Amino acid sequence: MTEHKTGGDLTLGGQRVHERLTREEPELIARVLTRIQEQVADYRRLPVEELAGDIARITQQAVRAFARSLREDRQLNDAELRQIGASAVRRAEEGFPLEAVLTAYHVGAREIFAVGSAEAGRADVADLLEVADRVLAFVGTITGAVTRGYLEELRTKVGQEHTARRTLLSVLADGGPVDGVARSAGITLPARYLVLSVELGPHADEASPGVDAGIAVRRKLRRFLAAFEQSCGEGVLASLDGPGGLVLLPLAGRLAEVAEWRALLDTAGRAAGVDVLAAAEPAEPSEVRLVAARTGEVLEVLRWFGRPPGLYRLDDVLVEYQLTRPGEARDRLAAVLAPLDEHPELSETLAAYLELDTNRRRTAARLHVHPNTVDYRLRRVRELTGIDPLHPAGLPRIIAALAARRASEPRRG
Repeated sequence: MTEHKTGGDLTLGGQRVHERLTREEPELIARVLTRIQEQVADYRRLPVEELAGDIARITQQAVRAFARSLREDRQLNDAELRQIGASAVRRAEEGFPLEAVLTAYHVGAREIFAVGSAEAGRADVADLLEVADRVLAFVGTITGAVTRGYLEELRTKVGQEHTARRTLLSVLADGGPVDGVARSAGITLPARYLVLSVELGPHADEASPGVDAGIAVRRKLRRFLAAFEQSCGEGVLASLDGPGGLVLLPLAGRLAEVAEWRALLDTAGRAAGVDVLAAAEPAEPSEVRLVAARTGEVLEVLRWFGRPPGLYRLDDVLVEYQLTRPGEARDRLAAVLAPLDEHPELSETLAAYLELDTNRRRTAARLHVHPNTVDYRLRRVRELTGIDPLHPAGLPRIIAALAARRASEPRRG
């Protein structure tokens, strides 16, 4: 009768299995990542940064957890299972398929067994069977942890708290009575919110060949909001899609200065890996509807005037805001550029010239024409509109006319 061995004593090819796994950990992790990408199509659509970061990290944690469980002759403990469950939560947040996550762990387990048993001989049959049994038990335990973590996150997304927060945001944005909704959700309203209307630039991964753009967008939004939640707690309310949306940050003693607003927005933009254009204004809960409408309008003004990424208040664009308010004056100002409709090359040249700070050479380089061509086109703009964009006195009016024209165009999206 063969004597039963503890996990720490299981030996294949003359070496304890847990020691082999520890010694060959870097190569094993690289093998697991390679096999996952080869065998699980969804992982090939992940950004390289995520594969080399979060996915590699959880792979390392899983390999080490199995090696420890062998050495200490036990099942995975609660801390190890929490790490695995937390990773599954992140995949659920990104909308990554549960089937793919589970398949990846099975692929990893096969590689663990392959490395651990690589030098097994005929004399190792008993230990080999024991190691195989432990790998299967490991896979079963992990499958439970992953499934629980993933499904719990899904339930959170559609659960009562999530629904209540969405309802609260909707009521705040619509100007309805919020006290009852907040009480039923167990949410204490702050004295004031910082209302942010934001436009998020595209992340590079969204256009990367082979990367799932939907996952890249959700990952961008998750990281963007996580930066706010880390600073402001769970009271952050948001309605965001890929291009942007509305965010309410509870002030409650935080973010007292505009400089702090800007610093937090910069932090969130860096976390998401994108440029952010935002209009901000504080508001009491009863004022959110009016203030959100105004910050939305300010954000449009920022787009129309081509402002660079950053955080702006109404006070930063008072003249621009007033110039673009609906009315007869705006319509007439926009009509100044109507003669350019039949000359798209003139409109393109004028827009580039103004965007590039009236630099003729940079404008020419962008449009791939000679600087003399830029001069000719700008003189034609003067002939057709009566405004000279080459003269300092004409710049304010031509800039205002272009913004008024953009403001008069039908809203996209």
